[in-house]
Amino acid sequence: MKISTSYPYPVLFMNNDDYVDSSFHAEIDVKELFGEVVIYVTYHLDNKEMLGLIEEEACTFILHVEYGQTSYRRIFPTTKVNQEIHIPSDKLRGKVELFSFVTANTTIENYTNSNLNDFYKGAPIVFEKGNIMAIGDAIETTLFEDDVDLLNLPSIIKVTQSERSEYMEVDITQDLLIVSLPKYEYEQYIHNRKSVLKQTILSNVFLPSLVQVFSKLDESYDFEDSTWYQVLEKIFAENNIRIEEVGTDSLSALKAAQMVLRKPIKTSFEEIEKESSHREGEA
Repeated sequence: MKISTSYPYPVLFMNNDDYVDSSFHAEIDVKELFGEVVIYVTYHLDNKEMLGLIEEEACTFILHVEYGQTSYRRIFPTTKVNQEIHIPSDKLRGKVELFSFVTANTTIENYTNSNLNDFYKGAPIVFEKGNIMAIGDAIETTLFEDDVDLLNLPSIIKVTQSERSEYMEVDITQDLLIVSLPKYEYEQYIHNRKSVLKQTILSNVFLPSLVQVFSKLDESYDFEDSTWYQVLEKIFAENNIRIEEVGTDSLSALKAAQMVLRKPIKTSFEEIEKESSHREGEA
């Protein structure tokens, strides 16, 4: 994306003198966590009157995210100085560009600002909706392919049929995690695990299983030699989390399970919605 530096109206920008004693920049931090690109932004706008317009929602902070290889371009508006953006990792790979702006959220007529350069004093200024009012930092970052296929979890979870119990059970004392399902549930799992509802089926089995696992990590039993423990420890380490934090007040077992499975409840509902829409279209 090329940013124009020439506008028919004043723009707060480090490379011009349209404003005095004013500045705008954004601190941008990008992390990859559990199949998502997470972008943390803190906006710093030193111009009282423009900040007032943002508080009134007449204008807004904008982060523009662009990935040229897939033509992914999205803007993320906010009126808050702190912003957290989550994007699935498969949408952004390789070189990604991020740009920060303040843009008009509505038509702003008879714009005035006490920090305008004298050149603009007394001149009629109008911002149409979408016009850029301030230009902040632009950064470029390179994101790499995720080397952990988290729904490779079947490699450490063995699903079996229970001959006795009417309820799902999880054995965490073996080298692999052994999930036992009652006969009917097991048959449905086997029949549907590769269907259009694959993610939903896996979530129904894996999510409660991992919650059970993570709630037991602080027990005296030594799990560290188990393959399942080593794989999960590696997954958390690659996302800058110590597995010892899992199941504590700082990272609950339920949240940890959802992180490892990459928001399985949302994925399941999206899958169900897609299948429901398909069936409605055939009706």
